[in-house]
Amino acid sequence: MPTLTSALLRHHAGAKSYWRGLTYRDSVVELSVRSRHVEGVVVGADEYRVTLEWDDTRLVGACTCPYGSQGFFCKHCVALGLVLLERGLTVPPPDAEDEELRDRLAELDHATLVELLYDRAARDRSLRDEIMRVRG
Repeated sequence: MPTLTSALLRHHAGAKSYWRGLTYRDSVVELSVRSRHVEGVVVGADEYRVTLEWDDTRLVGACTCPYGSQGFFCKHCVALGLVLLERGLTVPPPDAEDEELRDRLAELDHATLVELLYDRAARDRSLRDEIMRVRG
C-alpha cells in the first residue's frame, strides 16, 4: 500500500504548485477522512471542494478550482494533503471497508435496494453478469 508523503504530493503537483500549496495550509477550512477518500474545503479566490484518494497505488486529487477542474493536481490538493500529514492522518486505502456505505445500505428497504441495483445492472453488463451468477 502506498503512503502519503510530502514528496509524493510534490511529485504529483510539480514544484510550483507544491510550493504554492505550502502557503495554503491555513486555508483548509474543512477536512473529513471518509471510508475510502478524504474531502475538504480550501479557501482561495473562492471556496474549493477538494478530494484525495488512491486509484490502486496512485494518489489522485480533484479540486473545483479552475486549474484542478482541468485535471491537474493543484495547490489546494497539496494543502489538503499537507494538513492531513500535519495531523497524523492519511488517505485511506482504496480497499478499506466502506462502513458509511454499508451502514447506509442497511438502512434502505428491500424494494429501494432492488431498484438501485437494477438501474445500475441494466447499464453495466459486467455487474449484470455477476448478479446472474450469484447463488442465493
